[in-house]
Amino acid sequence: MQVWDLNAIEEVFAAAAVDPSLWPKALQLISDQTQSKGAVFLPLSGDQIPNVPANDSIARASEAYFRDGWYKRDIRYTPLEAALQGNVVDDLDFITTDQMKRHPYYEDFLAPAGLRWFAGVPMGGGDQIWCLSIQRGIDQQPFSPGEKQTLLRLSRTLSATAVFAQSLGFAASSAALEAFEISRTAVVLLNRNAEAIRTNPSADRLLDGDISIQQRRISVFDRAANDNLDRSLSQLLWMPSGASLMPPVALPRREKRPVLAYPVKLSRLSDNFLSECQAAVILVDTEGRPRSPESALKRAFGLTPAEARLASRLVSGDTLEVLCEKLAITKETGRNQLKSVFAKTQTSRQAELVLLMAPML
Repeated sequence: MQVWDLNAIEEVFAAAAVDPSLWPKALQLISDQTQSKGAVFLPLSGDQIPNVPANDSIARASEAYFRDGWYKRDIRYTPLEAALQGNVVDDLDFITTDQMKRHPYYEDFLAPAGLRWFAGVPMGGGDQIWCLSIQRGIDQQPFSPGEKQTLLRLSRTLSATAVFAQSLGFAASSAALEAFEISRTAVVLLNRNAEAIRTNPSADRLLDGDISIQQRRISVFDRAANDNLDRSLSQLLWMPSGASLMPPVALPRREKRPVLAYPVKLSRLSDNFLSECQAAVILVDTEGRPRSPESALKRAFGLTPAEARLASRLVSGDTLEVLCEKLAITKETGRNQLKSVFAKTQTSRQAELVLLMAPML
């Protein structure tokens, strides 16, 4: 067995906890050190979504794992949480070599990707336990008992790194809640399972009657609205990492105008995959507010009437192409107006613009 440079692995993982863009580099290093094909992180609780880091060599396999539904047929995954209680596990803890030859997961998914063996390393603490899944090729040997013991020692250090990254995520979500409150924007922060984990006072004032949080879910009396919101959140969480915005979902109230719920993903929160917060829902109370925010946008940001008209319609979640058609303007004109709106509001994405405009809606 080649001697692994555990210090180098620990250092790059610590750096990635601070700068999430370094996770592919960290995974590549541990793959190189362990003579493996690649590595990927998998959550051990709740639903799986594809926004997890993987290094380049297994990126396609990781994409297919989620896209083609293999994560639902992964024979390793179901018993993994119990087996990883302080242990490093491999395939032979779940299945024999003869069974591998007949199992679709190994023959139809892993084999075409050139993969076969894995070592599952527990990482994290508290309610958030992750599996660092290190993948070896079909032409390699499984991890030896000695290698698994070395990975177990590494697991303790990496778990501390994960807890640190989770703490940074908590601090970032706290800062986000404070910023939303300063702008009088109601927001509910969500985890990767679309469960409500934190709210700000502006949201609490809206979540006291027809709209509430039940069993950690935003809930209204109207079943169709609940279903629409659940579908929208599911689509959002399955989108690639980075800022994303879904069209608003109307949440009806019995005696008032509806609240508009904007599912949004913020890169500064969701890029840290170890952070509990992975998405948010901005709540806009339409009661007593003007139906058109164009005049407020013109005053606040110095937008022209045409720019304010375009900006006010961007909150619908429609693409620029669709909005140009609705406003009867050319795509070039729309792009120029949007560029000017971004410059005047000091934003660069539609999701950021909606956050900025939320108090005026």
